[in-house]
Amino acid sequence: MREQNKLLKGKTVVVTGAGRGIGRAIAIMFAKNGANLALCARSKDELEEVRNKVEALGSQCVIGVTDVTDKLAVEQFCTNLLSVYEHVDILVNNAGGLIEKRKIAESDIDQWWKTVELNIKGPYLITRLLLDSLVDGAKIINLSTGVALRAGSQNSAYHVAKAGLHMFTEALANELQPRRIDVNNLIPGPTATSAFDDKQSGERTSPDDLLRRFAGNPPPNLPDVERLKHPDEVADLALYMATRPEAGPNGQTFSLARRPL
Repeated sequence: MREQNKLLKGKTVVVTGAGRGIGRAIAIMFAKNGANLALCARSKDELEEVRNKVEALGSQCVIGVTDVTDKLAVEQFCTNLLSVYEHVDILVNNAGGLIEKRKIAESDIDQWWKTVELNIKGPYLITRLLLDSLVDGAKIINLSTGVALRAGSQNSAYHVAKAGLHMFTEALANELQPRRIDVNNLIPGPTATSAFDDKQSGERTSPDDLLRRFAGNPPPNLPDVERLKHPDEVADLALYMATRPEAGPNGQTFSLARRPL
């Protein structure tokens, strides 16, 4: 990529859950476009692998092994990144996941609440602790899901948490409008990540291998209109959202899902 085409040259970007999957793809995509990165996740090995790729692209990269539901850990990560970077231009709240999948009556209380904390407390904590460091005109991108907009018969903790994230996005968009900071949701739809990987070992299947595995034999419960996407496709949309002009779309939801939300 030629220097003049680097859309995020000189920007500082924070990505949570950046060790694998969509977060990893966004970090690398943004580095290709000239951004300097601050990345957190729970796996040191995965973070270091992403940092090596980012630095090989000529970008600076700060990493922190962080549980985004742990206030002290998030505070430490934010302190470390702000000791290197003076401000933050773009925040991508990607960290999240589905822990308790059972119906409410069958659920483990602690696991149900951990799911809620991971998907809403995490984005709240890092956003709250970085608000004063965000430049006017910054962008916040919250990774969400279509299930936030409808109730299901299971996975209730995930539905509840992501519904809360949608309202968090809209409330924050209203609050930060005077600073011209745009806050939006990104819904990836089904994506070739560990969610579709049935390996029992610690080794992860690459998105390319997952797409090959499911070519002609889609994962079960995938609607006919849907298709499994590569994380790079999600990163492309995140890049588009991050490069909108100041005072652009705000409090909106961008979706790659191919069915009604």
